[in-house]
Amino acid sequence: MKYRKLNIKDVMAVIVRLIILVIIEIGTAMVLLPGHIIIWVILMVLLVVWIVNWHCHNFGYECDKCGHKQMISFLKEFGSINLVNRKYLKCKKCKKWSRAKLLGIDKK
Repeated sequence: MKYRKLNIKDVMAVIVRLIILVIIEIGTAMVLLPGHIIIWVILMVLLVVWIVNWHCHNFGYECDKCGHKQMISFLKEFGSINLVNRKYLKCKKCKKWSRAKLLGIDKK
């Protein structure tokens, strides 16, 4: 897997997905919330799963301590502490906790 520094295209991809999430959330809330809250909650959970799954397939992290680059699982992506373009993770190589830097993944 080839990792690279983030570029404007990566940032825009995240922003577009977040805008889609907000538009769908507000639109469905206006229609579904008065009597169909369960459907709305299920839809919101599915949207969050969609974004987190997309993120863990398109981004990786670099350990601040040893420089090891790694992808993480859906559960780690969903449950770990987010910082601005970093994530607090335990490195698979050096086994130390650090603020891992967010990297893009080239899938070519």
